[in-house]
Amino acid sequence: MQQRSAVSWPGLVGFALLVLPGRVVADHSLYTLDWENKSQVLEYRSCGCADSCWVAELRAKKGRKLLAGLRCDCTKLWVIPGPGAKEVEYRPTCEGFDTEGKLDRITEEVRRVVNARKPAK
Repeated sequence: MQQRSAVSWPGLVGFALLVLPGRVVADHSLYTLDWENKSQVLEYRSCGCADSCWVAELRAKKGRKLLAGLRCDCTKLWVIPGPGAKEVEYRPTCEGFDTEGKLDRITEEVRRVVNARKPAK
């Protein structure tokens, strides 16, 4: 004779989906990426599309002011080139950011955006 459990697996899964909706479906945690200027922080989070939607923001540590941003909306790459600037299309695709070294590639591109706005010496 086999003993039956009082809890059914379908019931347990259904309960988990009701109680933990954001945790079960997706994790859009905020990650801090390496950045050389210690008065600034480069943050990354995914937003969907199997990690093809993501946002990277460079912020001042003090006051959290947005200094630059890079975003992929699953299709196009968008940029906020500097403080107070409007977001504009940067590239027609996000190609090249879906590789194994994605976070390093994002850091390099944010660095390129920041350096492009500095005056030539």
